[in-house]
Amino acid sequence: MASALDETLLAIADPMRRRIFEVLFAGATRVGEIAAALGVDGDALSKHLAVMECAGLIVRQRGEDGEIVTANPAPLEIAAKWINTNRELWTMRSQMQDSSHEPGPVERP
Repeated sequence: MASALDETLLAIADPMRRRIFEVLFAGATRVGEIAAALGVDGDALSKHLAVMECAGLIVRQRGEDGEIVTANPAPLEIAAKWINTNRELWTMRSQMQDSSHEPGPVERP
């Protein structure tokens, strides 16, 4: 079973899904409007939405005029926290490696 972090990172790894999420930043949007904005057919969009929904990045609801999709950025916080923690650790490691390579005082005989 994949973790929430794994599902989020896998969902946003695809450029089309990132574009869908960007369209949803404007607010709740009908599926047909998303498809039109991105120039994709309904079947392809449906598959992307299923991955995003599984990751918790979107919520889909049936409305009178069709299905409405809303972004849920909460899972991105989990990914951002992981990225930031690891970036800090790598920065510290890099700084430690750089300081171990700094030349010390030159000793003269």
